[in-house]
Amino acid sequence: MVLTGPQPVSSRRVDPDPSITSAIGRHHSLATAVADLVDNSIDAGARNVLVRFVLADGVPRGLEVIDDGRGMDTAAIDDAMTYARKRAYGQTDLGHFGIGLKAASLSQADALYVWSRRYGAPAVGRRILRSTIDSGPVVDSYDTEDAQERLHGTEVDFSLDTGTVVEWADVRTFLRSTDREEHRRWLEDQVDRLLFHLGLVLHRIVARGDVRVTIEEYDVDFGAGAPRVVEPLDPFGYDRTAVPGFPIELRAVLPDGIARATAHVWPESERTKVGFTLDGHGPLDSQGLYVYRRDRLLHAGGWADLTRRSRELEFARVALDITPETEHHVTINPEKTGVVLDATLKDAILTARATDGTTFADFRRAAETGAREARKRQARPVRVIEPRGGLPGDVLEAFAEATEFDLEEPAVEIRWSILPEDRFFKVDRDAGALVLNVRYRTAVVGQRSLRRDDAPLVKSLLHLLVNDHFAGAYQGASARRHEAAWQSILVAAAKAQSEQLDGGDES
Repeated sequence: MVLTGPQPVSSRRVDPDPSITSAIGRHHSLATAVADLVDNSIDAGARNVLVRFVLADGVPRGLEVIDDGRGMDTAAIDDAMTYARKRAYGQTDLGHFGIGLKAASLSQADALYVWSRRYGAPAVGRRILRSTIDSGPVVDSYDTEDAQERLHGTEVDFSLDTGTVVEWADVRTFLRSTDREEHRRWLEDQVDRLLFHLGLVLHRIVARGDVRVTIEEYDVDFGAGAPRVVEPLDPFGYDRTAVPGFPIELRAVLPDGIARATAHVWPESERTKVGFTLDGHGPLDSQGLYVYRRDRLLHAGGWADLTRRSRELEFARVALDITPETEHHVTINPEKTGVVLDATLKDAILTARATDGTTFADFRRAAETGAREARKRQARPVRVIEPRGGLPGDVLEAFAEATEFDLEEPAVEIRWSILPEDRFFKVDRDAGALVLNVRYRTAVVGQRSLRRDDAPLVKSLLHLLVNDHFAGAYQGASARRHEAAWQSILVAAAKAQSEQLDGGDES
């Protein structure tokens, strides 16, 4: 049936308002933005990628991502700096939207500089200022000699005969403080977060040895510090199978192809490994779907509406590789930190089968049986809110084994941050976080620390102490009096501990 009605009398193309470009990449974190730049370096064939925090007078002033890839000539760099043009990607490229360089960089910094050199072509340099985006991005070009000088002056331990330097200046997301020690602590935390994020999302690529990714601090007066190498963090990195028959490949039949999902049941005996806890994330966050595109991890944990997370599925994980035939069934967010599966693909996974007849439902039952058997081995007499992040895997394991998590309350992240001097901790109910004052980190740990999972004893005790304060009903005057008393005592104890560390043991 053809519906008839009024016909249009004219047509015109309506271009998007330039201000829309400023919204692209708004949800980037520092780690996801850097990861997007590292993706570009890998696509350019780089064997070495260096993420460099540039310091002046001990304070982070900028960030650079330097690679020895094939580099860009004039045409290529103009394409890379253009918002409205999506380049053609190869079959192995990690890029997807064609806006990552600009969106990732300008989500963090007010100025983006790109310096590059391709074999047989002159060096090139470009700049975009964030202030020009809403009125239509303006790209500034630099003289060849200036670009050549900038590349020649870049100190790295690999050849830059070809390659690219991406430079962020006036970084808005860097810490704003006049305290140099606060900058030091903030930088340690950011490096740690980068090592984790890059190690996770690039774990297959790094493990193959395709590229070496390092992170370093570079002081403009003193040069580079010791680089830290990104090590692969494999969410399927267990040694022994837990349940007979697993892992197993499930074939999800689509109208236009086959999606292959590998179902894993993580061994309960190996749950203390870092690949299980994912740098402190608990089993409720780490279970579920892990989606890869060209071996780059795009989605880590969570079931993407295939089922609901539960304690019974804490050992269940599924690796799904997106292929060119199935790619249009998956929507990737611009930050490459999550995906949405369409109904066709979800139905195909739920009805998928292995060659021996094993179904997705069989996989769920096997994982649930394993979890129930593990829990039978030890009673859980205490109910607590689940800790998430900030603790070593074996401590999270102890919480899971010795307690029953209150699934009606969201998990609590344990982390360090800057608080007023008279506060040792903060119960942030809105953010679901137990925050420790980074001013007292050295006193608590006993030394300067780079680890997100440091001070496990103090963090565990504090989590148990204030656990009830995260419950919605426990916010009255009594709770506030308790917190005030604990703040005073713990601040005094931290200061006393700091004095002992500074003066030595006089006993």
